[in-house]
Amino acid sequence: MPTTLRQLALLLLIASCSPLPAGAQGKCTAVSPDCVVVGEWDLSVALGAGVRTNPIAGRSDIPLIVVPQLSYYGKRFFLDNLEPGFTLHEGVANTFNVVAAPGYDRVFFSRGDPQNVLVSGPLGSTGGGAVAPGEEGSPGDDGSREEFPHHRRRTTYLAGPEWLFSYGGFAGQLSALYEFTGRHKGYEIRGALSAPLIQTEHSLIANAGFTWKSAETVRYYYGVKGLYRPAAALNPFVKLGYSRVLSERWTLSAFVHYEYFSGEIADSPIVSDPAVVTAFVGFNFKVF
Repeated sequence: MPTTLRQLALLLLIASCSPLPAGAQGKCTAVSPDCVVVGEWDLSVALGAGVRTNPIAGRSDIPLIVVPQLSYYGKRFFLDNLEPGFTLHEGVANTFNVVAAPGYDRVFFSRGDPQNVLVSGPLGSTGGGAVAPGEEGSPGDDGSREEFPHHRRRTTYLAGPEWLFSYGGFAGQLSALYEFTGRHKGYEIRGALSAPLIQTEHSLIANAGFTWKSAETVRYYYGVKGLYRPAAALNPFVKLGYSRVLSERWTLSAFVHYEYFSGEIADSPIVSDPAVVTAFVGFNFKVF
């Protein structure tokens, strides 16, 4: 069995057998910084300073200044920014959903990607402006830019089942998604675990997880026609998030998010950095 598949199998075994937990569902019946009231829309805007590094060769880092968040949780249907979903079963410790989510990697190639405005998935993986599409290349040995054949990375959406589970103060998430918009027809498996380190008037939460991307997904974003044809990739990440409620509408928040690229992505000639670091500190204002 290839190394990447062995790593994936091990992570899936840990995620499915561990009594630890998973993703907070976001549903609740009373207002708190971590969830929204069932049946009501929630809109907030984070104002602050931050940055997400851009791993594409020759590209500028992505500033984080204004980060809006929109969510709605009904009895079955829910929306978390760009990610709609439908709850099939909701229990005390286990919830099963069907969800749809945009392909994340396009944010590095297009200023117009919606994820450059709205945060999807774990907070800390969004930005405020990336590079224009079709500007592929990487620095040559002499410091000049070496041009490679390129294609436009278009908006993609993936959909599939999601499992949320919890145990004590821990929470976790595991989803298997297929790209149904017909751009590359690849797959992604996303998993994450979270644990509260501090839960007083201050909140400090640690997260760790991974994203497995099929060969079709990796080739669409990081392959170079006739030169580089990567296989599947497994990217781990860790994140630390802090928040403190200041008033009914204002919350101080900060996070740092680190994602490490598998060699299949890091070895691409259009990639100059094997990791993406996102950091942000600011004030979150609850509009309604």
